Order: sequence, then structure tokens, then C-alpha cells
Amino acid sequence: MAKKRRYVYKSVHIGVGYSNQRKDNRNAVRFFFYFLLLCAFVSGVYFSGKKLLDIASRSDKIIVKDIDIVGTKNITKAEIKELLPFKIGDNLLKINLSEAEEEIKKLKPELKKIVIKRRWQKVKVRLYERTPEAFVVCNSEKEGIDFDNRPFPLRGFMSAMKVPKIIYQSDGERWKILNFIKRFKRICGEFLDNISEIKFSSTGDLIFVMNSNTVIFWGDEIPERLSPKFKKFQKIYVDAMAKYKQIEYIDMTLYCSGKATVKPYK
Repeated sequence: MAKKRRYVYKSVHIGVGYSNQRKDNRNAVRFFFYFLLLCAFVSGVYFSGKKLLDIASRSDKIIVKDIDIVGTKNITKAEIKELLPFKIGDNLLKINLSEAEEEIKKLKPELKKIVIKRRWQKVKVRLYERTPEAFVVCNSEKEGIDFDNRPFPLRGFMSAMKVPKIIYQSDGERWKILNFIKRFKRICGEFLDNISEIKFSSTGDLIFVMNSNTVIFWGDEIPERLSPKFKKFQKIYVDAMAKYKQIEYIDMTLYCSGKATVKPYK
């Protein structure tokens, strides 16, 4: 008896793949259409803005009619106006403010900061001048220096300020002394006015020279010891000044061992 053959039929679905392809094509066309719209919009905004800017640049209402300079203490307004890369009558929109700020700061190191802003028919220039926290000698000239470690020319009343002169052998020493003064100033207050010089000894200890020529061998510059050490020194200094007419030196280098030496002039 002949065996019956069994046939297995496989159905192939081609409709789904064809549908997905058509959908991808429509998405691609839609994306391209939106891209063209975006390009057209950006181009319209660019050319419209350029046209408006061109119209504004020719308008007599968008010009500098006044330059207002504020914050001057030692630098004169005339000096700053001379350095500004624009003048009365120039177009407000053509002024490069950030470039002007950087250029003036290079020419005037005594300025800590300068801010130039546009106003209606006016430019406002605000100055922030540096204040000496100490004196230094650069190229045989006495200059001021602040906690930014930036030397600058002394102007006006600055030469008469009661701040110490820093004596240093390297930029690293100068930076260390400045950092010490910054911390010490918060603790000692007006006592800093009595110090004429601050320097490092050959062994790396700090030395103060007072206005009275008394030398203070301070010792290390460790921040954690600064406050208690100054309180102890202040008591020693006041007692010594009351007891002796003039003091040659006070040695605080052995403070950690509980020792301090006072030597009066004979």
C-alpha cells in the first residue's frame, strides 16, 4: 500500500516589510521637509537681524553721547577716557567691551577690575582700584602689592599708607609672606601698622622690623599657631615696652617650648 505524502506549506509575509519600508521613506521625506523649513527660518532670522543691525548702526540714536566713569580714587577720569578705544559719537553697537576691558587692565595694573557696560546713548565704566597690602621694590622703584600678588604703581595717598615692606629673595618667598600677612591681619588688627618690614631669615624664619627698629624674630608661619602665638607675644611686647625705654629684639622662635627672649638696648 503506497504511503501518502505529507506536504508542509510555509506562508511568506511580505506585506509587513513592504509597509515598514514605505513608512521609513515617508519619515525621511518628512525629516527633509522640516530640515528645509528650519534652514529657511534660520536664514530669514540671520538676514533680517543683519539688516536690522545695519539699519541700527547707521542710526544717529545708537551712538555714544556720554561716557560715565565711576569708582575713581587715585586714577583720574581723564586717564581712563584717553585709554578707551571709543569716543563720543561712536556707534554703541560697534564697541567691543570685553576687549576694551582687557586692554585697559594691561595698561593700568593698579586696576583690580574694570567693567564697561552699554546704556542708552551712554557707556558706563566702573573702576575697582587696587589697595596696597604691602610695599615691594621692583626695578629699584617702590610699588604696592595686594593679595593677588600683583605689583602696581603707587598713586596719590598710597605712599603714606601704614603697610609693611616685603623683603624677599624669590617670588615664592614673596607669595609666602603675602599669605602670612593676609592671615596675620585678621588676628593682629592695627598692630600691623607698627611693622615696617617683613622678611625671611637665612634659616627660613619670619622676621619683623618694627617702626621703632625693634626686631621681632617670629619664627615659623604655621597658621594653626598664629592666634595663640600672637596673644602671647602681645602680652610680652606690651610688658617689655612698659619696662624698657627701647628694645633691641624679641625672640619668639622657641614659642613652642614655652620660651621667649626680650633683649633691651643697653
